[in-house]
Amino acid sequence: KYSAVPWMGVEKHQGHGDFENTVAEFNKVGKTLKDGGIQLLYHNHDFEFEKYEDKFLLDWLYDSVSEDLLKTEIDVCWVRYAGYDPAEYIRKYTGRSPIVHLKDFECKNFNMGPVYALISSDGGSDEAKKPESKDEAGFMFKPVGHGVQDIPAILAAAEDAGAEYVIVEQDSSVERPAMEAAKMSRDYLRSIGQ
Repeated sequence: KYSAVPWMGVEKHQGHGDFENTVAEFNKVGKTLKDGGIQLLYHNHDFEFEKYEDKFLLDWLYDSVSEDLLKTEIDVCWVRYAGYDPAEYIRKYTGRSPIVHLKDFECKNFNMGPVYALISSDGGSDEAKKPESKDEAGFMFKPVGHGVQDIPAILAAAEDAGAEYVIVEQDSSVERPAMEAAKMSRDYLRSIGQ
């Protein structure tokens, strides 16, 4: 039903390269998928909240590709890490936000650059580009409800925006086994009636 672009380098965004070609590619792929009954989505990271001509790179993309061909897959972790309110940003795209990635974390210093391994051109993790700012930022993924996010506000915004799915995502779990972190997220969501 959905197919998401999980990553697109900053060089393909507005103000950093041939954005017209990027838009043409999204339109072509979006139409091909739509003709097959699949909706194209775009999954954000923090760098799409850089601004070009006083507008987020992410907004340039959504404003440049028709809503029927491209919808959001907002990852709330990266919205918050970039310094913005995830609930407010989700509501901005009401009717265009079928999937929301619910992700929690802790951080001492926000918006210090990538705190995740970059994706290489072949789609894998680029070990040569591991971030140096992760330790400096004091960044760590946490189970949902155990970090800095206002999860009830985010869930209310997702519902208001018409999200069909809210997907719990924890990129890594360094403090406990991954399945324990997943259970903690699930238990927290149940504790608030979700």
